[in-house]
Amino acid sequence: MRTTPLTRKTMVKLVKEGINKTTVAKVFNTTRKTVWSWCKGSYHRGKESFLNKLRKPKESKITFEVEFFIIAIRNTFDWGTAIIQQALRDDLPDFMEDKLEELHVKKPPKTILSRTSINSVLRAHGLNGYKKKYKKWKFFRAKGPNELWQLDPKGPFKIEGKKYYFVICIDDYSRYILLTAQFDHCPTVKEITSLLEPLIKKYKPKAILTDNNPFREEWDNWCKENNIDSPHAHPYYPQDKGKVERAIRNVSEEFIYLLKKFPEWLNGKREVYRKWFNNKRVHRGINTIPAELYVTL
Repeated sequence: MRTTPLTRKTMVKLVKEGINKTTVAKVFNTTRKTVWSWCKGSYHRGKESFLNKLRKPKESKITFEVEFFIIAIRNTFDWGTAIIQQALRDDLPDFMEDKLEELHVKKPPKTILSRTSINSVLRAHGLNGYKKKYKKWKFFRAKGPNELWQLDPKGPFKIEGKKYYFVICIDDYSRYILLTAQFDHCPTVKEITSLLEPLIKKYKPKAILTDNNPFREEWDNWCKENNIDSPHAHPYYPQDKGKVERAIRNVSEEFIYLLKKFPEWLNGKREVYRKWFNNKRVHRGINTIPAELYVTL
């Protein structure tokens, strides 16, 4: 931490009064070398000064030519800071340089800049960040319990050298966790549906949202047989399953990852955690406990 002029003056004064430099350094949370340096600098003719010496400003590497080249590269090829950094440092392929010459863009001499510096140039011209490739995501939420469930299998999680898979199913409206199934292998659709059947008979959900898994046809047929809609998340668009993904993250951080430290929890504690999550843990997404909203007729 850089010391202030007043601090430096006080340190020198204390040393002159006979206090050990090491003690002074500890009091002001600095190094003994710093104390020694300012004490040495104070022994000179004339008025003592504890101000910082003026430094000669460094000449900026970002000349007009470099700045223009960065902007041209960004607008022409839509590259990020890492590849622009390389373009400034090394030669580009001939066909790319030809394209830049057509636009009257001349490559500056070899320049080494940090990605932060390049981003500063882009930000100054409103060119930093990534262009949106998709339409803005709109938040959605079911209007009541059992209108929509979200289901997602996750794994493998390695515990004591063995792989485990977990299947999480939540109610979209209340964030109530309906299922936290555990498998020592990648679960099949039949295994998942056998666990869901008692829940479906009891709560009768209207729809269950899943991703585009390779067993989509088998899953859709089962849902149709049970009079349940089976919407699927859009590819490469995780926001669709945002609530179940958040639930998986909560379960992972608060329970699954701890299994590496407490493997004895594998047997019997998962259901205890689920009940605690639903009935005791306040969910910030709904500002209450899930059980308060998961009220069924």
